[in-house]
Order: sequence, then C-alpha cells, then structure tokens
Amino acid sequence: MPAKQTKPAVLFFVGLFFGLLVGVFLTIALTSTSDEEEGGDGSVASTGRAASSQPPGPGADAPQPPPGHGMGGAGGDRAEMSFAKVHFMKKFVAALTSLPQNGLPSPRYKPLLKDPSHPLSCGDCHDPSKVNMEAMKSRDPGAEAVEPYREQPRFMIPLMVKWVERLNTRHKDKLVKPVTCTSCHAMDPRDSFTAMPPLMANFVRALKQKPQNKNPAAGWKPLLKDPGTKSMLCSVCHDRIGTMMEKNFSRLATKRPAKYADDKLFMITLMEHWVEKLNRKGSSMLVKTVTCTDCHQTDPRK
Repeated sequence: MPAKQTKPAVLFFVGLFFGLLVGVFLTIALTSTSDEEEGGDGSVASTGRAASSQPPGPGADAPQPPPGHGMGGAGGDRAEMSFAKVHFMKKFVAALTSLPQNGLPSPRYKPLLKDPSHPLSCGDCHDPSKVNMEAMKSRDPGAEAVEPYREQPRFMIPLMVKWVERLNTRHKDKLVKPVTCTSCHAMDPRDSFTAMPPLMANFVRALKQKPQNKNPAAGWKPLLKDPGTKSMLCSVCHDRIGTMMEKNFSRLATKRPAKYADDKLFMITLMEHWVEKLNRKGSSMLVKTVTCTDCHQTDPRK
C-alpha cells in the first residue's frame, strides 16, 4: 500500500510558521544591537539615560563627574565623547547670546538670537522625559579635560556643522539670520588647513627676517634672541598638534589666502591673537615684548 503523502497546504503553513518564528528572533536581536551601538541621535542622549537607573525628575540626584584620566585618549570612548559634547554644547548655546569663547572669535560677532533675553535651553532640542539634561550638564568635565577633543578637527568640525544645521532648521524663527561658522569664528574652521599656514609662515618669518607687509617698520630688527636657528616652532604655542603642524607646514604654507589676507578686520584680530600668544608662550626666545610696530611702520589698528 503506497505511503500517505503530506498535502501541499500543510507543508505551506508549517513552513510559514517556522519562517515567522525565525524572523521574530532576528528582528529582536538586530534591534537590541542597534540600540546599544547607536544610542539615539547622539551619545549624549544614550549616556544620559544610562547615567542613572532612576527616571529623570525633580529632585533626582545628579551623577558624579567622570574621572579625568583617559579623557581624550586615541579616539576616546563613547562616555568620554558624550561628556565632551556636553561641554561644547554649553559653549555653543552660550555663543548665541554672548561673545563666543573659542580661540579666535569673530570680530563681527553680534547676538544671533532675536531675543537674547530668552536663550535656547536643552529642552528645546532634547525630550526631558527621555534625557536628564541637568544630570548631564553636571558631568561637564571642564575645558582642560576636553582640550584633546577641541584640538581634533575630525571631531569638532562635523559636530559643529551638524549643530549649526539643526539650529538653522529647528529654530530659524528665533534667529536674526541663518548661522554660519563665521558667525562665531573669525575664520571658518574648515579653511584652517589651507588658509592659516601661509599667514602663520609670514608671521613667524618676520621674527627673523624683514617683514613682508606693505609698510614694514623702518627700524626693524630680528625679534628672536637666536634668529640663526629654527627655534620658533609650532609646538611652542600649540600643545598637542604642534608636531603634526611642523611636519606639514612647509607643504601647506604656499598660497596667500586673499579671502582672509585682504580682510583688514580679520587680519588685525588674528595678529593681536598671535602677538599675545607669542609674548605669553614664547617670551624666553624673544629679545623683548613684541608689539605691532615692531613689524609695521604704523599700528594697523590706527
């Protein structure tokens, strides 16, 4: 007697059942992995949720700041990057209503909000029911701890570009005009690798050789105690990235950046910044305290 054959309909439903079962397990596994890796729209939010086992709310104890060691190591870990972002976000929001605290603020800066008396708050972009922003702000490790991140253009530039885009998209009704990098910075940070080296090369050269400006000082004398050596290096003023700058300086310092070099207000701001830093960090190498008239016949500011 021939064996009884299984009906095609039964096989179909059995296969469908097992297929759905496998699909459910895969979906759960992939979803949990994605949540752990991505942490929402940024690591600040995910770390904020993980920082306390208690839901955010009035009277919740703020978590303690993270240890300073390890901050800014090679690439940093996600927690350290989150704390660094908290520090920079506070600076970013403050710069909408008061002079930016970056190394070279825009000389044309004006408050960026229509009503500076009502600045943006964390809750304007973050859902307070999901992120305890007061607890996150308390974990700001401070300027010294985040300095390695501030000196990493690959970290800072994408971060600021993202924040500026969100600001212009989500809060354009509160802004005087669309915000750009030069609303807060004298030079667009994205131009710094091409525009800054030629300007800096001329500045450093003028410490040892007659300045190449349009109206050089008639009584110019070398400003370095030992002008015959390469004593004034990038690392004198730049703490961590000086070695990298020295390695690439001669290759980059080639073309005069007219966009910035012909902007008198920008150049005066830049030279004041460099002269102050030179006198503060390189004083032991100088014959005397440097002023604008050591290289210019007349003070450009007048």
